[in-house]
Amino acid sequence: MGSMTSEVIDAGHSSPHDGLMTNTTTGATTDTKTKHSPAPGPTARAVEHGDGERRLRIVLRLNAANCVVFGALLVARPARVDELLDTGHPGWVRLVGLGLLPFAALCAWLSTASLPTLRRITPHVVAGDVAWVVASVVTVLAGWYSGGGIIAVLAMAAIVDVFALLQWTAWRRLRRTH
Repeated sequence: MGSMTSEVIDAGHSSPHDGLMTNTTTGATTDTKTKHSPAPGPTARAVEHGDGERRLRIVLRLNAANCVVFGALLVARPARVDELLDTGHPGWVRLVGLGLLPFAALCAWLSTASLPTLRRITPHVVAGDVAWVVASVVTVLAGWYSGGGIIAVLAMAAIVDVFALLQWTAWRRLRRTH
């Protein structure tokens, strides 16, 4: 037998009759008959914590990029965007775009902030995203847009809602690990 194969076999000392396998490196015992593994140790919790933190930081960066792209579009081409939305108020379109840019900066900064800051500020970003979604639905129901505008506003609200949900989920996972 090759040395790698014998190492793998030797790593789990077990009898085929007892249904238990012991990892000689960590000392963890696994019940191979019922497929139950031991409760996650500190290393597993740290990996889960790091995974939640990494996901949250990625989603915040994507949220920031989305805000930059659409904020810049609304600022640079408010009349053209207003034609699609049919609000008759390109000045408001530009103002919304100007509001997206500092929010993008907040999301980008938060994606690089310390863990305590990330934990503390993320719920506020989620609240901002939820406010955007609510405002979008309210303005659609108030009849501010044409057919194309309704579709565009609701599509953007759906995207923002996904950001809010992903950020909230990652933030909750991050809070549970410590």
